[in-house]
Amino acid sequence: MARRKRKNEEEPENSERWLVSYADFITLLFAFFVTMYSVSRVDGKKMGSAVESLQRALGSLMPIQMTQKDPGVFQNQAVPIQFSIVPIEGKPYTAEGRAFEKVARQIHEEVSNVPRHRVSNPPPQDQIKFILEKRGLVIRVSEQIFFDSGEAAMRPSMIPILNVIARTLEPLPNHIRIEGHTDNIPINTRMYPSNWELSAARATTIVRFLLSYYNFSPDRLSATGYAEFRPIELNDTPEGRLQNRRVDFVILSNKEMELEPPKNEAIERKDST
Repeated sequence: MARRKRKNEEEPENSERWLVSYADFITLLFAFFVTMYSVSRVDGKKMGSAVESLQRALGSLMPIQMTQKDPGVFQNQAVPIQFSIVPIEGKPYTAEGRAFEKVARQIHEEVSNVPRHRVSNPPPQDQIKFILEKRGLVIRVSEQIFFDSGEAAMRPSMIPILNVIARTLEPLPNHIRIEGHTDNIPINTRMYPSNWELSAARATTIVRFLLSYYNFSPDRLSATGYAEFRPIELNDTPEGRLQNRRVDFVILSNKEMELEPPKNEAIERKDST
């Protein structure tokens, strides 16, 4: 029969207990040096993605303004963009049309010189288009320039492109309408229950940026969300859906501005007294 332990008999001391603490210390030390190594090798693309993710996590739609002078984010690689302005079919340029063409060329030249961080799949050459319509000049920007899929928070790395557009449009007297468009893929998230909310939020985000960082009169701007109901291509292919996911900056012509809701001058005079 096994001999029972006496009450005053103690367990032998474990002489290898220190190995547990030592292993924990080595693990923490390894994690520390890995972190220091990763910090010392900052990747501009990953940094931009981290800032964007943090912005979305905080629930903010207001973008962080960044310029070409911000270090560590942009590399010397120009934004690919082709310039072509499509005039109204069958009609020659008017004086206003020539002025719109000058605006389009100025934006094209400045955007072409904006550096962007290097990406594995560069955006297509026609990511920004200029179209002369009866409504005026339309600056058509692909979704992938400013937004990630299903998001209305602007990508910080592409703020310099918006800065160029804003600086060029700021001195113009024309009314500017920002239009958000999506494809026909349904969305149902807590923030955007449908494409209506998403397209309107994107347009409003850009309007807020223009009002916050530039001297635009609020009555010169408007935001419109069209969801998937103003397509320019069929939605039955990925390429077509990509074309439909866009933001249009519409610089209204003088004739089109006459159709805008008039300002109530009587109310304005009353407010000023």
